[in-house]
Amino acid sequence: MSDFKDKPSPPPDDWTKTTPNINLPGNQSNQGGGGYGGGEPDWAKTNYRIDVPQATPPAPRPPDDFAKTAINIKPIDLNRQDFGKTMYPGAGQSTPPADWGATQANVNVNPADFGSAQSDWGGGGPDKTTPYFQLPESERAKYQQLPPTPTEQAAQVAEEKKSKGGIPGWVWVVAGLMAMFFFAVAVLGVVYVFILRDSSFKATVKGAPPGSDILIDDKLLAVSNEHGDSEIPNLAPGKKNITIRHPSFTCDPLTVEGGRGENPAPVIARCKASQIVQPAGDCTNFEPGEDDRAEACYNAALAALPEPYTAEQLLRALNILIINFETNKFEVPARRYAALQKAAGYIKKLPADVTLELGGHTDNVGNAASNQKLSENRANSVKNFLVQNGVNGSILQVRGYGADKPKKDNSSDSGKYMNRRIEYSIVSKPK
Repeated sequence: MSDFKDKPSPPPDDWTKTTPNINLPGNQSNQGGGGYGGGEPDWAKTNYRIDVPQATPPAPRPPDDFAKTAINIKPIDLNRQDFGKTMYPGAGQSTPPADWGATQANVNVNPADFGSAQSDWGGGGPDKTTPYFQLPESERAKYQQLPPTPTEQAAQVAEEKKSKGGIPGWVWVVAGLMAMFFFAVAVLGVVYVFILRDSSFKATVKGAPPGSDILIDDKLLAVSNEHGDSEIPNLAPGKKNITIRHPSFTCDPLTVEGGRGENPAPVIARCKASQIVQPAGDCTNFEPGEDDRAEACYNAALAALPEPYTAEQLLRALNILIINFETNKFEVPARRYAALQKAAGYIKKLPADVTLELGGHTDNVGNAASNQKLSENRANSVKNFLVQNGVNGSILQVRGYGADKPKKDNSSDSGKYMNRRIEYSIVSKPK
């Protein structure tokens, strides 16, 4: 658009020289170069087309050449209004030169200059578009960089979280599992500190006869080992009574007190050998469960030995003892520790050139091969115990007999009980 402010004002129009090219009824006979009332109008020089009713049909006219139309202005009235301010090409009279500086031209500007496509203007051509006025850069930035609304901000934050992926689901699962784990550990710690840790204690007894029964509040809870020691765990807090029971010894009662997770000091047994009295009844035959009575007879027989005694006299006393092994096992029962320790003391007094045999025997239950192996293992266990208590191992020989040499009839439980035995015999002795 031309900047008309920089041009001088045009001279006043002389409306008397303006000749509109308008074809009116009754002027068909006018001839001439386009003057008013002339001949056939020159439509090629007319910048607008107006159909006016005529008395007679007009002659055919050439097609309109709108390419030569400068401006498309539709007059408001046809009754000889003052068109002196309008310039019409082809007028019969000369007109002053056009002053384009005062004219608002309809300029078609490429939409690309404004960063938009033609469709942005409503789909029509440039002639139907309101002129685009470009704002100054400072004003333009003010309207182009408006702050986002709260809704737009929320949508933008959600989009950023979505693009970043956020915190993966497995992280939440692991965090939950870890929280549950630490919570469980904390609960268990509280239970341990305030309940389990303070709910029991352990009592230790030392110096009791080997194989002694250890009773706590008249309940058998332990058996002393070959050294006479025993431990009784998981005792309820409070004061406890200890009873030491052995067929060959008499022990004083003891007490122990503990709790709240603190174990008391070991208690020392005070025991002495019982007065040896010959048991009533037969000391050659015993019923199942009479192991202690057999040991009492054994002790009485050892106490009755003369000084010095022969190997034969000693073996008759040793063979009274019944070592009742557990089924299919060959470990020496703890209950017989004290009796075997006493036997070791007597064997060590035999002459050095005496050789003894430890024979293992079983009942007839089971197959011959397994009984043979089991009898050998039991005899070896007894030998090892005697050696640990000071007997020279070179004077002890071991042999397993299985069920081949029963002492009693295996048809009864009493007979089987007597057949499960360790039997001493003399291999050689001084002449």
